[in-house]
Amino acid sequence: MPDDDQLPTTGDDLGEFALIARIIERLGDAAASDILVPPGDDAAIWRAGSEGVVATIDALTEGTHWRADTMDLEDVGWRAVTANVSDLAAMGAEPGYLLVAASLGPDVTPSDLDGFADGLAGSCRAHGVRIAGGDIVRGTATMFTIAAYGSAVLDGDELRALRRDAARVDDLVAVSGHPGASAAGLALIERGQSGAPEAKPLVEAHRRPLARAAAGRSAVAAGIGCAIDVSDGLLQDLDHIAEASRVGIEVDCDAVPVHPAARSLLGDTEALDLALGGGEDFELVLVGDEATLSGVAAEVMVIGRVVAEHPGETVARDAGGARYEPARRGWDQLAASGTEPTS
Repeated sequence: MPDDDQLPTTGDDLGEFALIARIIERLGDAAASDILVPPGDDAAIWRAGSEGVVATIDALTEGTHWRADTMDLEDVGWRAVTANVSDLAAMGAEPGYLLVAASLGPDVTPSDLDGFADGLAGSCRAHGVRIAGGDIVRGTATMFTIAAYGSAVLDGDELRALRRDAARVDDLVAVSGHPGASAAGLALIERGQSGAPEAKPLVEAHRRPLARAAAGRSAVAAGIGCAIDVSDGLLQDLDHIAEASRVGIEVDCDAVPVHPAARSLLGDTEALDLALGGGEDFELVLVGDEATLSGVAAEVMVIGRVVAEHPGETVARDAGGARYEPARRGWDQLAASGTEPTS
């Protein structure tokens, strides 16, 4: 068991979300617990006039969230925007403005910084957001922090947004796109196989992902109340919904939309394991009844159901109904080894 005065590095006892809960508890009344959506979801929401302000912030550090041998700073800039817009998408928000802070390590050159800015700009254009300001300093390591702001609809006193705590027993669980594509792309880059023609969409999913902001807004309009983005791994992120909603979730492995190129290049087992626990896809998980899900103007695939059993836990089932455990369920920011980017 780690010493109380030493942060965990191997996930023994206190991981990212336990540490966040510890900080919030210690903040006491300094934590904004009385706003529309307090700390603990993909983003916070507070009232500003007739609208809800949606805000999120992420830090990306070299060696933890990316490595120089798997992507350049232009890719990092692109993904930094995507990760933050994805948090807004998971709330069903309309994304608006970003603030960017950069701590540049000793090896970062002006050319590197130009590439980072180009990546930021390209991703901003792709997602319909703009940068409103920021800060830049020199440091011992390279790190970028982005705060993203958007808006949510307030219908009188009723907030129309997506939450982690709104799943109900018998709801269906659906996901956009191909979870695991990003992790498959990284695996191919690391193995020197990224140049294969079939690998291109997987490498693109890792280096230049797109957030599902339109799908999030469509889900809110359709009446969906529960969602999360797939950033840490499908099963681990579903665990967050299960815990917040005090329900269980069952996932049908055969229904998970594994990318066909991942199956072809990595094999069925590894491709499925990456789909269940790879993370960084920034796909959107939606939870609701069948009729409401059918009203979402985006292509999503039903992969499971909310159940009363095993509350707080997500269980993956194989074709025979047996419990299936992938090689990993997801990533913890503090427990990760630093060899795999996390968001």
